[in-house]
Order: sequence, then structure tokens, then C-alpha cells
Amino acid sequence: MNSRTFPLSAITLSLCALSGPLLAQGVAPDSGQVLRDLKQSAPQALPASPPLQRIQETEGTSAADARKIFVKTIRITGNQELTTAELMPLVAGLEGQEVPLSRVQAAARRISRYYREKGFPVARAYLPEQDITDGAITIAVMEGRISSHRVTNRSLLSDARVNDYLADVKDGDIVRGAEIDRRLLLLQDTPGVGASRATLQPGASVGTSELLVEVDPSAPYSANAALDNHGSRYTGVYRASGSFTLASPLKIGDQLGFSVLTSGEGLRFGRVAYQMPIGSSGLRVGAAYFDVRYRLGREFAALLAHGTANSTSVYASYPLVRSQSTNLNATLSHEDKKTVDYVDSTATVTRKKVKTNSLGLTGSLQDSMGGGGFNNLELALVSGQLDIQSPAALAIDAASARSHGSYGKFDWSLSRLQRITDQAQVWFILTGQQANKNLDSSEKFSLGGPTSIRAYPTGEASGDEGYRGTVEVRHSLAQSVQGSVFYDFGSVKINKTPFAATANTRRLAGAGFGATAAWDKVQVKASLAWRTSGGAPVSIPASAVKSPTLWLQAGVEF
Repeated sequence: MNSRTFPLSAITLSLCALSGPLLAQGVAPDSGQVLRDLKQSAPQALPASPPLQRIQETEGTSAADARKIFVKTIRITGNQELTTAELMPLVAGLEGQEVPLSRVQAAARRISRYYREKGFPVARAYLPEQDITDGAITIAVMEGRISSHRVTNRSLLSDARVNDYLADVKDGDIVRGAEIDRRLLLLQDTPGVGASRATLQPGASVGTSELLVEVDPSAPYSANAALDNHGSRYTGVYRASGSFTLASPLKIGDQLGFSVLTSGEGLRFGRVAYQMPIGSSGLRVGAAYFDVRYRLGREFAALLAHGTANSTSVYASYPLVRSQSTNLNATLSHEDKKTVDYVDSTATVTRKKVKTNSLGLTGSLQDSMGGGGFNNLELALVSGQLDIQSPAALAIDAASARSHGSYGKFDWSLSRLQRITDQAQVWFILTGQQANKNLDSSEKFSLGGPTSIRAYPTGEASGDEGYRGTVEVRHSLAQSVQGSVFYDFGSVKINKTPFAATANTRRLAGAGFGATAAWDKVQVKASLAWRTSGGAPVSIPASAVKSPTLWLQAGVEF
């Protein structure tokens, strides 16, 4: 059973973990950590599409013809997309020999199969009517052309937009499966489209095919709500969240989304995002804005600490490769972040601005190794500028971390879901970050939490550099229930350049088990994790430390 992921997972699983890693030293969480944890989200697999379908034709493999003929030479005609030099090895061993006619027919079938392996799904090689008394044999190739094409559009996109995606498919063109698949997949990736598929059937004349394209609609909107205990001890453990997304409101393949999350008075979050396609090549651009407001409680209540964090971003993505099994996207983004932290008990206000530019690659690869698996890759090179605008905070930074000014970092993630049996899989993931200097809290890397090292609180052990990984065995226990056992591990370098005579590295690990149950549109997730190394958490008081750590989430889609 494949567990579903709610569209709000980047929020409901890891948003706003305000647990301060230096609580034992009296340092309260700040709003920069809110923005940092917003970025923690699991890689998402691209939707698959039905392969290009075609009506199978008889290849003329009737009873083997045992008549023997002398083959003096073989000539291949009709081939334009593949060279004769490339095809001749497929008929090697026949020239200068007396062979059964069936062997020559088999050579023609090999050429047909080779064409299809090269992405020409209706190409066919055959023996035309000819005089073979002199031993000169001709194998003719029909590479397959589109005689006509027809589109049935039932999606939320206008007919004009759907036709834009298929504009490169022209009558008279050679049928190339990879090109048609890319167009169908790009169309299916577009909001407002539920599925797209194409069928090739024999055309009006020999060697041609008619292309029939059907485009189904997606739901006009999607919505979900969730409850979890993934929040911070200081802003509220129990949280409620929800999202609402409109698919193609302007009939052009655009998308408008809203998300909210709250733990009551301790934490309030809201986000709005819009994206749209540019042309029909798969290029998409978008913009987003979110705002977070928090107030610290419990052990930090006496500080009267509260704050805000907001982010405005623009981004673009382009599919360099889009196919059934292999995908590679390039991403480019710019983000402006602002944080303001108030400590009313000391009349302190700290203001910061962070600007970042990011260039990234995201990819996926499906293979048959070891029974089949699905791989994900995420890489991002980030260049940023931190502006500490409060003089007191700037002076403290100058005497300690020296994070003010420009910086760079590299984020990466690799994962694989390996099939063992129809009921069992193994999931591996390794995520990390490298930096060129000490970073602001909003840019640090942390180990603990429900999507990281589950034996520790969210935000535990943050640093400028680090890695974390998981090995998880999943098994279907019933039709709607999947169980898992896992081992999480990781390490962080707290400061790229140490400035205090304290330990600068933390290593954590934990193990446990979990379960996911899904019924129709309802999903419940739970996990229990025990610490195996790294000691007790320091981001919460000793009196609050529990073992095992229990994480719960329940959600419903509408």
C-alpha cells in the first residue's frame, strides 16, 4: 500500500518548530527558526501517465517459410531517422549465404523492434514484393507518420490551451513516442488536467497512423484539514491546519492556493501562492507570501516574548527531462524574509532581513533494479544576504557568530524507495547541508522532529552544517494499513566557525515503529521512537523529556 501525502505536508509535518536548541543555556526560540522549518518537506513524486497506446498490428509472422534463397546483398530502403550503417548489423550473417526465407523475415522484424526501442512506436520493416532471382534483397522501412490527429478535451483548460501543448504534433510528422509522451506528461502535470492519454491507430494510408488524444479533468478544487501534535512546547504542541487549492481558475493551467495553521494563541500561520504556465514547454512561474505570528509560553512565558516572520518569494521551474521513468527539473527562486522578535520583559526588539537566491535541480528515476525502485534527488545552491537591523543584536553578532552579511550554502537530498515484494518496501533517505560561514537561525539545519530523527523534538540539534538519514522498512498489514520499522540518524556542526569553548558537534539516532491507515479520504499516521544515541534532548526541560516519543497526525481530504 502506498501511503498518501496531504498537500499541506510541508506545513502539518514540520512547520514552526520553535524549540530552541540552546534552552539549557537560557536561549529562547526566535522567529528565524519558524522560517527555517517551513522549508522541511518530503520530496514529491511526479504523477505518472498512461503510456502511449496503439492498436497492435500483425507483424506477418505466419508459418515459417522454409524456402531457401541465396542472399547476395541486402539493401534497406525508406529509413530516414536511423542510418543504414546503424541498421545493417541487424541483418549481419545473411549476405553471401543460402538461407530460409524465414530468416530474412526475422531480420526485418529485428529492424522493427529496434526502431521501437529507439522511440518510433509504429515503425515497421518488411519485405516488399520484389524479384529475388539475382540474390539482391530489399528490406523496406515505414517509419510511421501521423496522418491526422484529434483531441477530445474534457479538462478545466480551454481548448486553445490544450492545443498549445500539442502544437508540435503535426500531420505528416514521424511518430516519435518520447516526444508524444513528453507532451502528454506536461499536459497532465498542468493544474486542471486529471489524466491525458493518446492512442495510435492505423491511418488512412499505408504507413500512417491517426493520433487520438483524450484529456480528462481534475477536480476544480481540493481541500484538506489536519490535526497533529507536531508543534513546539513553547507555542503549542497541538495544531490544526487546512488548505484550499483552485485548479486552473483562469482556464490556462494556473493554480491558486491558501494554507493556514494554528495552535491557538501560541502560533498562527497563513500562506497564499499562485503559479501559472508560460507557454506550453513546461515552464512555470509563481509567487508566494506567508506570515507567521508566535508567542512563547511555558518556561519562557515570563519573558513576554513574541514575534513575526514573513516571506515573499518568486520562483520558476522548467522540466529539462520529462518521461515515464526519468524526470529532471531546474528551479530558480528569489526570497525576501523578514523577522521581528520582541522580548517585552526587557523592552528588546530584534529586526532582521534575509534575501536569498537559489538555483536547484530536482529529479526522479524509476528503475527495475532489485525488483524495482523509485529514486529522488534534490540539489540547491543558495546565495544569501543577512541584514541585522537592530544595533544591539548586530553588536552581539559581531562579537560571536559574525553571521551578518553575505553567505552561501548547499542543500541536498537523496532517497530511494525499493520494492521487496508486493507488500513490502524499504525506504532510504539522506539529507544534508553545507555552508561557507556561520548562519542565521532561519538558515540552519536541524535533526529532530516527526520527519527527521523522530526520537527527538522538532528543532533539536540545529547547526550550520549536517546530515540526517533514515532507513525504514514498510509492510502492508491490511488493505488500508501499512506498518513500518525505522532507524533515524544524523549529525550537525553547530557553528561553521566556532566562537565559544563548547562542544560544536551533536550526533543523534533513534529507532521505532509506525503505522499509516487510510480509508477513502481519511488518513491517520502514528509513530513511536526511542533514542539510541545522543543523550537526552536539550531543547526542552528535563521534566518534559519522555521516552518513547509519540507523533500523531490525522487528516481528511474534501
